[in-house]
Amino acid sequence: MQQTLLKRRHDAASGTGIARMNAGYALNVALVHDDVPTRQWAGQVRDLMAAVVGADAVRCTEWKISDLIEPRVYWEGVAALAHADVIVVSVREAERLPAVFYLWINVWLQERSGLHGALVALIVPPEESSSQAKDETRRYLSAVANQGRLEFFVKECNEPGEPIRALREDIMHWALAA
Repeated sequence: MQQTLLKRRHDAASGTGIARMNAGYALNVALVHDDVPTRQWAGQVRDLMAAVVGADAVRCTEWKISDLIEPRVYWEGVAALAHADVIVVSVREAERLPAVFYLWINVWLQERSGLHGALVALIVPPEESSSQAKDETRRYLSAVANQGRLEFFVKECNEPGEPIRALREDIMHWALAA
């Protein structure tokens, strides 16, 4: 099972000429977050992927949304997410996320070149919000997944850090079938 996931990811990546570290293929996981609690919540998905393919096969990068204003972080993030197999976006829902976040997503999405993968959205809804703002982040990330041909998984909870049990089975099924 582990070899199937890694082999298919490797074959897809090799077709686009992406160089991989060493001779073995790594499952590239990218965590995008707002703050420490949302970062830790995203880490649950990374840990789940490590349980599927083995900790040594997971290569993880982390991107804090507020740091994207720095050009070096921005462009390194574009490169990392363009080649990520699993992208985890863990955020506190807002009517509008920072503009740099939307621009950044558009750039790495164009660079993906059809690479298969998954987008996992972990969303903390605002305590008070208008009905229009309620699902804005979810709708946006769903559209990103659709445009990027990424499998989309979403979990909403009142506090970051809640176990991702509801997603666990779906993500495991995707990982083993991929």
